[in-house]
Amino acid sequence: MSNDISVLAFPMHGQQKLLSEGYRTRDGHLIEWFGRLTSEHGSVAVCSRPEPHYLRPFTARSEKFSPAFNTTSYDSYSWRIPRPWDRRKWWIQSRRSYNLVETPESTPAIIWNPLVAMSNAADRLFNGDRRIVVDLLDDWSIHYAFSSIKDQLEVAYARLFGVADVVTANSEGTATLARRFGRNDVKLITNGCDPDRFSNQSLASGPITVGYVGKIGNRVDLDLVLAVAAALPEVDFVFAGPILDEQYRRPLQRVPNIKLLGDIHYTDVPVLLQSFDIGWVPHRVGEFEVGGDVIKTYEYRASGLPVLTTPIAGAGTRGLSSVHVIEASSQASWISQFTAGPERVTRLPENFPLEHTWKGKAEELLEALKVEAC
Repeated sequence: MSNDISVLAFPMHGQQKLLSEGYRTRDGHLIEWFGRLTSEHGSVAVCSRPEPHYLRPFTARSEKFSPAFNTTSYDSYSWRIPRPWDRRKWWIQSRRSYNLVETPESTPAIIWNPLVAMSNAADRLFNGDRRIVVDLLDDWSIHYAFSSIKDQLEVAYARLFGVADVVTANSEGTATLARRFGRNDVKLITNGCDPDRFSNQSLASGPITVGYVGKIGNRVDLDLVLAVAAALPEVDFVFAGPILDEQYRRPLQRVPNIKLLGDIHYTDVPVLLQSFDIGWVPHRVGEFEVGGDVIKTYEYRASGLPVLTTPIAGAGTRGLSSVHVIEASSQASWISQFTAGPERVTRLPENFPLEHTWKGKAEELLEALKVEAC
């Protein structure tokens, strides 16, 4: 059974989240491509973060969506009871409940979840000849959602960076995290997209539409969103994504030209982007930044959308065209001027070199893992 596994993958969450969202996160995209690129030599074992055991009947895989090609999920469950007043403590409570996958000690592993370093899987992973690649998503040590387990995360990062053969980072911010723990050899591999998933053909109709796809929470500048929507009542502002912080819900619902679509499965995102005129990244600058790289910027550009973003870290420095980095105070006037013509906003196709694609990123990481790609 074990000899046909090419890569052990430890995503931030697990298979259920990958299926329910559509592999839309960095780890998800890379797992998809690992499966395709290793199909002639073995498969990818997706080692899911433990879930509460009592939820097991409700977390059975959806029949509507199948796991990525050439990947196998190893689900994990814990008998411990989550603390509803501090959901992040579950990451610590459940860390000793990983379903251990039997593989040779030479089978390489890629880790996105730092708490794997404090799990029951750690000793088996970190002993022997196994090659370990740590690929950083966000800096959890400064992530507002993980503040209650910051001390444990510091311990986990220290152990993880101590055993990793290769450390890669999706942004300058996560590279700084690695250097803080002495990993000056960290390699920057920014995010990307699968440009073939998206279309440059506009299906926009009605009012000019400024759209946002992503999680709606503290990283979004609520004051900016409300101010811009109030200043431009003739423009529609569409938000597609789950609301993570409830204090955002009512203020957004009260504005007539803000439309909340709820969470959208990734398979439906390309068509949704065809209905936008501008892709928006109204993120807070400084406070609540978590050191990551904004995937939606690449996806907006793959759809030919001009992008409006606040000057967050990395904005406008990825070699993409038509990414407009504008201070919050000037965004309403920028939208008004940019959309002032009699016609809809013109789509501007982007040329994506291989290094900006998930396939290219996956090939780089497989090389770091010393796994042969098809």
